[in-house]
Amino acid sequence: MGFFGNNKPLWGIDIGSRSIKGVCVTRTRSGARLLDAKILELPDTKIALADGLSELLGTSLPKIQAAIHFSGRVTPEIRTMTLPVMSKRELTNAVRWEARKLSPLPEDEMVVDYLIMGKRKEALTAQYDIVVAIVERAALEEQVTHIQGTGLTVSAIDLSPFALLNTARIHFSGELPVNLLYVDIGAKKMEINIVKNGVIRFTRQLRVGGDAITEALSRTLGVSLDEAEQHKRKNGMPSEESIRAAILPKIDRLIVEIQRSVDYYRAQTHERIIDKILLMGGMPMLPGFLDYFSSFFDAPVELGNAFSKLDIRNPEMAAFQEISPRFSLALGLAMRDR
Repeated sequence: MGFFGNNKPLWGIDIGSRSIKGVCVTRTRSGARLLDAKILELPDTKIALADGLSELLGTSLPKIQAAIHFSGRVTPEIRTMTLPVMSKRELTNAVRWEARKLSPLPEDEMVVDYLIMGKRKEALTAQYDIVVAIVERAALEEQVTHIQGTGLTVSAIDLSPFALLNTARIHFSGELPVNLLYVDIGAKKMEINIVKNGVIRFTRQLRVGGDAITEALSRTLGVSLDEAEQHKRKNGMPSEESIRAAILPKIDRLIVEIQRSVDYYRAQTHERIIDKILLMGGMPMLPGFLDYFSSFFDAPVELGNAFSKLDIRNPEMAAFQEISPRFSLALGLAMRDR
């Protein structure tokens, strides 16, 4: 089971800490059509994954072929490399050989997959631009076994930077900015990615997200985490000084980490300009967040709304456009190369 490529129609299932999202999309000659979308909000009290998926998908659960994202204990290695054009077999062997140098894992303990992002000539030699993904085999197998134990059939596994890039392509109608920074901020993690000319050049994952704001609100207001979460979603950037003092340091930390990532990318690549920033996930939807975030960056900032570019014929699905940033990962999984 690889990360890239599958010919079967799939659901994209994003299993988060605060919710489970599912998206089903079909490709048509005119674009992509949204067939179904579902979301299950998870309370602060833990529920079994099998129960959550069963509640989300109902009797359809055993019939669904799903694409999920890797969420193992160890962050996957994602690197770019350039290799001469060669046969598929030779290329696979060459990538695996190079992968040994990129990961501390023994060869038999890692799963390696790659994606050809483009082809170009360099010094009269045809070259492939390649993105390589390396994950720990035990962590991958553990995740698949756990999820398939719920009754869901896992037909494909993707890495979130690639799935989110699929969603970015939809948002920009296939014409990506030359240097695009796209950031997904969820409840417990933030993913920072930069692509140049459609090729991933930088990716970073941090174990920090919107839950830090929820926990600060819970302490400040003296309410439960669930109540604090609802307060956060409704009020966003508050005017009350005591609440702003509690949550702004948490938000500023997210912004600082993004700025550090951009600075590192610029230092490594000598690229000076980020053409556009695309925000995804639930956190950027908070009232006032987009304006506050934008004040720290020179590049234009947009909130992802890929659902607006899909063919939606079911009136019930139209309502999901208002919260489409929360479906960014699930949609990207559903839109992976098949």
